[in-house]
Amino acid sequence: MISETLSTPASRTRRRWWPASAGQAAVWIIVVVLVVGPLVPLIYSSLRSKPYYLPGGVFTLDGYRVLFAQPAFWRAVGNTLQFAVGTTVLAVIAGATLAVLCGRTNMPGRGLYAKLIMAPIVIPPLGLIVGWVAIYGQSGYLTSLLGRNLHLPVWDLSSIPGMVVLGAAVTVPIAFLTCRAALEGTDSSLEDAARAAGASPARVITRITLPLLRPAILNCAVLIFALSLEVLGIPLFLGPPAHIDFYASYLYGSWANSITPDPPFVSAGAVLLLLVVSALLVVRGRLLGAEQRFISAGSRGGGSYRPLDLRRCRRPLSIVVGVFIAITSGIPLLGLLLMSSVTTLTTLQPPWQLFTTANWTQIATDPTFRRAITNSLLIALIGGAATVLLVAVATLVAHRSRFRLRATIAPLLVYPRAIPGIILGIGFFWAYLMLSPGSLVRNNIWGELIALSVRNITLAYVVIYPSLARLNTDFDRAARATGAGWWTIARGILLPILRPAMIAAFVLMFVTLLNDYDPVVFLQKPGTEVIGVTMLQEWQRGVVGPVAALAVVQVAIVAAVLAVGGRALRRSRHA
Repeated sequence: MISETLSTPASRTRRRWWPASAGQAAVWIIVVVLVVGPLVPLIYSSLRSKPYYLPGGVFTLDGYRVLFAQPAFWRAVGNTLQFAVGTTVLAVIAGATLAVLCGRTNMPGRGLYAKLIMAPIVIPPLGLIVGWVAIYGQSGYLTSLLGRNLHLPVWDLSSIPGMVVLGAAVTVPIAFLTCRAALEGTDSSLEDAARAAGASPARVITRITLPLLRPAILNCAVLIFALSLEVLGIPLFLGPPAHIDFYASYLYGSWANSITPDPPFVSAGAVLLLLVVSALLVVRGRLLGAEQRFISAGSRGGGSYRPLDLRRCRRPLSIVVGVFIAITSGIPLLGLLLMSSVTTLTTLQPPWQLFTTANWTQIATDPTFRRAITNSLLIALIGGAATVLLVAVATLVAHRSRFRLRATIAPLLVYPRAIPGIILGIGFFWAYLMLSPGSLVRNNIWGELIALSVRNITLAYVVIYPSLARLNTDFDRAARATGAGWWTIARGILLPILRPAMIAAFVLMFVTLLNDYDPVVFLQKPGTEVIGVTMLQEWQRGVVGPVAALAVVQVAIVAAVLAVGGRALRRSRHA
């Protein structure tokens, strides 16, 4: 069958005129240009005295000198470090604790909680921030209820500690996933032996389980710290009342509000942040390599365990976890829905007396909001499909070919997610401006599509590669024995088998491209609006209700795509 299907005269002719190595080289070049291309003009612009499009510029380090001489820059650095450290500590403690409770104990509801903990990843980030502001902000519903009505001491969300709490709530799923994956990969023989010796559950967890999690904890701590350095939405939504800037929001504000166009010191700041995050990526890679030394494997295999009996603490801990999920995700989501449907969210009147459809009418009639929704859907659909196809072929070149430079493809596919989105956006801005072909994508949504797709190309790779790694290479050898070329094998055998993974990658890419916004804050122009940047800009203008309604639309689209995508994935796997 393979011989009849794959070894045909037409296929042999195609192999003769289009050698496999030439096609593989073309895929490699595309990946290199997309990933490395925006970084070269970014570094170049940071070393010029004037923007590229102005005459008379020379090579200089003045951009870095100006950056270091600004007190506002150092305040932003200090704020960012405080936020990153606080967020990392809280997120890791909460994520590791939840992973142990859901993965190693008999806590009631642990299966449901393990799914609900992932809500901050599913809910669009700006929508979650708006929900937090609606409930816990300075004029938030719960803040007003406790402070003004009940005269109780309240928190200040527009402060470094308040932002840390929000940042931790958003990143807890990262620590939870990392620690839970580590627990599932270890055997519980040591824990069982300790219990047999009479150790209490608390002693087993503190003396055995947590030490085994040490590499995973360090791994997710480095990742969360790196992500916290590039956060943009939290300071833009919560920072203005207290005049608090973070690194990313400082660069954004300096670019948008500078007297001189596109100041070189912004590019210099972007390069510095790129170097720091890249160094953290190297550290994380070494931690992942060291993690193998902490794996405990027994005769029963990884993931086999007998849950720790929490005894009388079972239900109280279950209630605490449920309250945590409600406070961090459930109540803010409810606040987002309320804010989108009332004239103003206040404790002075019941919400049903303030009900209005004006916010939704504006979403449906305002051209800016309508274009934002349409453009975001187009970018998510076309960008998701194109990215998954490119990554699938690039993954095959990297792991199932003899191309000489194949070893460089996997790092190139992984690196973009480590690049801060705002930095990548500045890089694409300069790339489109410097290259004449860039004019074809500079003033339309295609430039934004490329930037967003490159930023999230890593997600498609981490979904597709594990499925490819499980495929036996006997498929390749059997097809080659019949005379089939590499491209014929890839198109006729490997890609069809990878279809379920590609569907899963497309769903993930669609949701991520719909929610992401950092890479296009410098690329969006009138007529090329996307949901995330539109929400940022309208919020800064004081538009609240329509922004909340737009966030609800985003949440609804994500929920619908996940439901449809899950059903399609199940059918594909069954087929």
